[in-house]
Amino acid sequence: MQATIQDTVRTLIIPLQQRNLLVPNVAVAEIVPYVRPRAVEDAPEWLLGTMNWRGLTIPIMSFDRLYGGEDASLAQARIAVLNTATRTNGLPFYAIVTAGIPQLKRVNESMLQAQPGTAGKGELGRVEIGTLSTVIPDLEALETAVAQIWKKVA
Repeated sequence: MQATIQDTVRTLIIPLQQRNLLVPNVAVAEIVPYVRPRAVEDAPEWLLGTMNWRGLTIPIMSFDRLYGGEDASLAQARIAVLNTATRTNGLPFYAIVTAGIPQLKRVNESMLQAQPGTAGKGELGRVEIGTLSTVIPDLEALETAVAQIWKKVA
């Protein structure tokens, strides 16, 4: 059976240093050019700092650092501004440094092949789209980690 437009989900493949994140397009508010974050005192190393975005000061974090990886090269870095799923934590947006330009991809269930093994820390699962390995991040856990630190340092 051919997949219809209703069966597809618009996603973004966000390149990091050692993995690609697969996130729903609606989770991403905007992709912006890299800006050097303003440092935040007493923040963990994965909270890179803050940036001004649409009149708001939002935290910028490194998914790679938070979950034990190496930072992305800044040569083609961008910043993905993410919507938070719940506004109850007082944080409407946060940002992740990418290792390149995210790609829009429509996916459906038939395109995804689950990768064997267990998901890593901060991951809901791992899937392949064709020959591309991707990680489905646990956005709720990520948002919670950022919000908890943000309340302490902001």
